[in-house]
Amino acid sequence: MKGLQRRSVHQTQWAAQFAVASELCKRGHEVALTMGNHPSVDLMVFSPSGIQFGVDVKGLYTRNFWTVKSKPLRDNLYYVLAFVPTAAANRYFILSQAEADEEIVADTEYRRQRAENEGRIAGEGWTGLAFATAEKYRDAWGKLPA
Repeated sequence: MKGLQRRSVHQTQWAAQFAVASELCKRGHEVALTMGNHPSVDLMVFSPSGIQFGVDVKGLYTRNFWTVKSKPLRDNLYYVLAFVPTAAANRYFILSQAEADEEIVADTEYRRQRAENEGRIAGEGWTGLAFATAEKYRDAWGKLPA
């Protein structure tokens, strides 16, 4: 794409958070942005039936690795990976905390094994999941509290 400029991480994260908040509102949820004041969630949400839950939003504007860190176990924590490209429709991938943790472990093991097979030592690096891995969670809005 000629002329496409690199977007800042902050622009992408804000675009992702507002996009996810909009999608949740369209589905009848009440949403509050934490504005960086809450260490573990980006959005505090009430479902249409009044169930409170948190959403950690991760945004990308190009297909890349989703950087996600495991967090201490929390009730009702979800991850929404928001793909917010400049010139195409947004896409959303919704995971429970347990699913995100499983994918992080699987990806870490895959990268460790690949390094070993290549005769390298796997270092402590980024944790998360591949873009292709997220595809199985695309538009899984139904797993959020109703």
